[in-house]
Amino acid sequence: MATTRINHSLALATMGTLLATTGAGATDSATEARLRMLEAEIARLRPLEAEVAKLRHEAHGAKTQAKIATNVANAAVASKGPPGPPPPPPVFVSLKSGLLVETEDKSFAFKIGGRLFVDGGGTVGSPGNGWQGNVGFGQARLEVEGRFKPWFYKLQFDFANSTTQLWNTNLPNANTVTGLAFWSRNYVTDRNFLWGGWRDAYLGLQDPRLSHPLLAEPVYFKIGSQYESFSLEALASSKYRDTIERPLAVDAIAPFRHIGVAAGMIGKDNWTAHLGLYSLSFQDLNARPVNTSSGNAGALAPAYNGIGVKNANWYQPWGGGAYWEVTGRVTWAPILDEHRLVHLGVAGSYHQPNNATAYSDDRNSAPGNRLGSEANVLGTNFLGTTDLSCGRFPQPVVFATAAGNLNQYNAAGNCIKDIEKVDLEAAMSYENFFVQGEWLLANYNRNTSGAQQFALAQLSQLGAASPTQGLFLSPGNSNYVASGGYVQSEWWITGEEKAQSYDLKDKNGVTFGQLKIKDPFSKGGWGAWGLVGRWSVLNLNNGPYQGSTLYNNLLIANNAFGLFAPLPGTPAQIANATLLQNVIANSGIYGGYQQNVTAGINWYPDSGIAFQFNATHVMSLKSPLNWKGMSRLMLKSGNRRCWPECYAAFAV
Repeated sequence: MATTRINHSLALATMGTLLATTGAGATDSATEARLRMLEAEIARLRPLEAEVAKLRHEAHGAKTQAKIATNVANAAVASKGPPGPPPPPPVFVSLKSGLLVETEDKSFAFKIGGRLFVDGGGTVGSPGNGWQGNVGFGQARLEVEGRFKPWFYKLQFDFANSTTQLWNTNLPNANTVTGLAFWSRNYVTDRNFLWGGWRDAYLGLQDPRLSHPLLAEPVYFKIGSQYESFSLEALASSKYRDTIERPLAVDAIAPFRHIGVAAGMIGKDNWTAHLGLYSLSFQDLNARPVNTSSGNAGALAPAYNGIGVKNANWYQPWGGGAYWEVTGRVTWAPILDEHRLVHLGVAGSYHQPNNATAYSDDRNSAPGNRLGSEANVLGTNFLGTTDLSCGRFPQPVVFATAAGNLNQYNAAGNCIKDIEKVDLEAAMSYENFFVQGEWLLANYNRNTSGAQQFALAQLSQLGAASPTQGLFLSPGNSNYVASGGYVQSEWWITGEEKAQSYDLKDKNGVTFGQLKIKDPFSKGGWGAWGLVGRWSVLNLNNGPYQGSTLYNNLLIANNAFGLFAPLPGTPAQIANATLLQNVIANSGIYGGYQQNVTAGINWYPDSGIAFQFNATHVMSLKSPLNWKGMSRLMLKSGNRRCWPECYAAFAV
């Protein structure tokens, strides 16, 4: 516009010069030529003048509109008062893995997920008779978890088998009956059920003020029902395990979920540390045993409070409180990238029974009794000890005499002083090949005197006055050791790499998460295919006689005194045989020995969906000695079973 104005001025000056020249009276042809040039110049400038006028009009209109908008905005601000808070951050919603709602800055998140496992299988071979099978829901869980920084939480409920009764013939239900039937009952037959299906239920805190230069994240704390950080395979979610069932030793020794408080740390150099103090569990056999009797009557369960049951002139203790335990775990991955992994870890746990018995805490006081032989859907159980705590019973008054109160304080447990557990773990992944293994041990410090006195109490209930007049099972060993382990490997045919699912940030401790599928089925591929194999062993025997040797010794004890003759034998023969049998049976704790080998195929078509097939073969079996009046002593060593198990899962 400015350039146009300058040119216009020059044109007017030129025109003035020309007019001045003509005004001098020049009439020659040169003057006429100049007039024609002036007319042509004026004609050329007229479109430019029109363009200038248009631009001026548009500029004026724009200024007017801007002024109007400014006035409207000022009026709106004046009507609303001072500026309000900024709008909330954008929210991210995803249905890829359950329902996830999360703010852009990740300060707030809420997720609803779950899992459904359909399990089926069968068993063939001795001592079964042909094919025997079963199907069922392994798990049917609903999960809710989230965070509102610095807090986080998780709730998980399992609707499958939440009230399943635990039939366990290895646990005599002491004090509910007397005489020989005293030992034929078991704990779970009188109203014992697992608590409802609560699994995870905790609140956590991870505050940035608890950061440290050596830590990748701030220290975090949890309180509630949670996994004790013990054993790599125990912490592995059932959604991501490479085999359908955990190994025998892990199921028998690892503590799993308990109510407690814990703290965890994640180091910058791929190390972690976790420590917690725990007590009861939602998965205990009876988490709230109560005393249902008064006076001299027999009680059904030890109470966790009070001074006990009055028995004659003294009070018999029935448990001083719930058990408690301290568990810690440290791990380190010296090699970790997308294609390689070396993982090392060690965990330890100290358990104080505090007068608990197998009536409530059967997983510690009677190890092995819940094992499903790595085929839980089939309910096959070969192993299990007697109640190492000495069980629960009303102490007979006859043992509380004026000369001395013999054994008045060994009722309601007290035969286990404490338990120490150790776990060593290692894992290695190189591209699509993966291997891991663990060795676990549980050391029981037992009260020898209490166990021997409990044996006398058994004889008293049977009306016997000495070990030659009745059978009893209360091994007096001061220590008992249960141990076992496994080695497991997997080859992913489709090229998936286990190192990529290594999860250092899991709040329960290091574990493996969702496998990263290279070619998902939903995108036109065939998903992830893998071949898995495992060898596992568990030894619950702790005595000089193993397998068929123990069985044969007990059989010889009978035959040696003619108990299998047409007549049952003389009283002296019966007494001698009984004494010999008691010596043999109480020479140690015989919970059984089992060695399995498992082969399987895994297909993960997409994240959250899995199809698994496992076949397990029992390589060696030495069944336990569960004293049942000599009617069934044990299975001979060498009996074997093999079962295939199929499993389909949907999890988010």
